Amino acid sequence: MKRYWLSVGDGQTYGPYTVEELRAMSAQGRLNGSSMVCEEGAQQWTAASAVLFAGEGAPPPPPPNAPPVQPPPFAQAAYPSGSMAAQNPNAKSRIAAGLFGILLGSLGVHNFYLGYIGKGVAQLLITVLSCGWLWIVSWIWGLIEGIMILSGSTKTDANGVPLRD
Repeated sequence: MKRYWLSVGDGQTYGPYTVEELRAMSAQGRLNGSSMVCEEGAQQWTAASAVLFAGEGAPPPPPPNAPPVQPPPFAQAAYPSGSMAAQNPNAKSRIAAGLFGILLGSLGVHNFYLGYIGKGVAQLLITVLSCGWLWIVSWIWGLIEGIMILSGSTKTDANGVPLRD
């Protein structure tokens, strides 16, 4: 299924959205003549009407007394670049993750927080299955990862969402 990034002329990029989601936004009057779309993975921006109404002729007129054009809801936005991390509500805290690594690294808490479940389970199992005898190994591992997170070497969580400061 093709998905598209959307720009409504406000300098922001929203999405990605399916064609059906874009058509629903258009029917609600939330897209305008300057709305542009870019297929996910492509670099070419196209007029939204060319994608939404391909093969159907001209786009339908806007609904009567349409409210002013508003961008899509912010919660649905996904951001491909790190510059948007501070605005993304799904972004995890770099400071929290780093402190979890330093203080609770032997339990893998920082990896669970960032979504790296496999690494978190490995650190937890090393500590638990050794009856605590190898906790230092997991803690050193967590300490190093915590420092890497705080220094900026680790820039994203497991989902590729940039960490916020």
